Amino acid sequence: MATAAVTGYRDVSESAASIQGEVEDPQFTLSGREVAGKEVPAQETVSQSITTRQKLILAACSCSSCFMHMGVSTIPLLLPPEIIRKGIPYEYCGMIFSLFATAIVIFEPLQAKLLPMIGTKRAFCFSALLGGFCYISFGMLTFAYSTAGFAAPAMIIRFVEGFYYAVLITSSNVIVCLEFPDHASLAFGILEGFVGAGFTLGPLVGGSLFAAGGFIAPFLFIGLALLATSLFGYFVLDQVTGLNLQSRPREKKRLIRDPIFIALGMLTFTMGIVWGIFETSLEPYLATYDQGPIVEGVVFAIAYLAYAGMSPVWGYVFRRVHIDYRWVLVGPVCVGVIWMILGPIPMLSFIGTDVLWLDVVCLFLLNVSIAFVFVFSYDTMLKRAVMHGLEENVATYALIVAAFFSSIYIGEIIGPVIGGYVYAKLSFQYVALVASSAAYGMAVIAAMTMLINWRALGRRIKKALHSAFPTWIQEPKDRGYSSESSSLLDSAEEEQDNIFQPPTEVTGALNRDDKRPASYGTAVSLRTRTTSAGFSDITPASPLVLF
Repeated sequence: MATAAVTGYRDVSESAASIQGEVEDPQFTLSGREVAGKEVPAQETVSQSITTRQKLILAACSCSSCFMHMGVSTIPLLLPPEIIRKGIPYEYCGMIFSLFATAIVIFEPLQAKLLPMIGTKRAFCFSALLGGFCYISFGMLTFAYSTAGFAAPAMIIRFVEGFYYAVLITSSNVIVCLEFPDHASLAFGILEGFVGAGFTLGPLVGGSLFAAGGFIAPFLFIGLALLATSLFGYFVLDQVTGLNLQSRPREKKRLIRDPIFIALGMLTFTMGIVWGIFETSLEPYLATYDQGPIVEGVVFAIAYLAYAGMSPVWGYVFRRVHIDYRWVLVGPVCVGVIWMILGPIPMLSFIGTDVLWLDVVCLFLLNVSIAFVFVFSYDTMLKRAVMHGLEENVATYALIVAAFFSSIYIGEIIGPVIGGYVYAKLSFQYVALVASSAAYGMAVIAAMTMLINWRALGRRIKKALHSAFPTWIQEPKDRGYSSESSSLLDSAEEEQDNIFQPPTEVTGALNRDDKRPASYGTAVSLRTRTTSAGFSDITPASPLVLF
């Protein structure tokens, strides 16, 4: 198979040099990509048209996203009735479900090391193959009737399923980021759209196949679809590894300690909690309307279709228009307001608890808001990584995807526990109160983390204490430079800029064709210092605060 030219592998020092009109120290630029066993150099020009090969790659990753989430959404529909039918204690149902999320939380952080080592193609094909066998095996449980014969294999399969899910979802997202480095947010939005499509089609297709062929039929279909996806990926994907990449622990440490990166992780964690509460408590709440399973299925379909439809739209918006990262805080605020009306919370009891059309509208807007936070956070995390000196290669993408999905699924472990307990002890109105409080609380914490320069605040406090107690408190040292922060305190160093503005006329690293700056801040003011390694380290100046 012929290999295509590779784009989007420029070092951040080169990106900053393109802003200044010259290239500094080109010998430090690394390509870091290996295709068919050969290292391919970085390319400076990007073709605006999408080739047939790229369309096939996007189709393979989209199929994997759709089919794996069809399986994820089918199991909650079919497993509880099967357990009840076989007379197995229902407590095992919760254990079977929890092992899936537990496995994801365990294995997802490892993808940052695992994926560059084994390569994207091998990871994609192997995980899709493993997932196919998992679902086929899960369908075979229909022939097990004893408690031990059903529960023990189900737990093992679900744990392995969590491992395959972590590898496949990471490799799929990394592959599309590598193939579309200038359209990363749009490509991620498309994949998230197919995630929503999988959640929507899973109950519909799974329920129909269950009615026609029993418990084994839907899982046999999903398993064979994943096996076909593995075969399809084998013929269309390139093998991309990170074995020849130079390790950059200092840049990774700076990224992990970045307050904006941490705040985005908090927000995705919060959306994971909210989504877990939503999935746990919505079905029993809709059952109180006594409209039957068809109406409930339509409501779920509308909610998931909102996520499926708006994820690509948000990806396109963030791809075409430069929106300041602080606008991500609007997402959890909207989620909190929607939950308050959806319940409604006890303080808004005058709204009424039996208005189905209002609940449908709220669920639609809820998933639109969640899609906004997810796509915006992912897009910003990628840009923060480049700004801190990490290259656009398989190791960087694997690190970002692992951090992103780990935070989500940690939240999805906590959310169902909270939602189930509150619903069982109190009511759906208090579930809405807990969900809205979580959204508001984490939005405040994320805003404080993102908008306050805590290092500068600490230096000021220490300086004030030194003035008061000079013999006891040592005077803080001036480090000579400051990292980017959205400071509410350093107004003297802030620069005037637009929070919402069209792309500028400067070429950037992640979005060169729309002329977005490499720093992805609100200004392209850069400070340069020389590191011990001998090359320039780019640090943007502090941007203007939001308020």
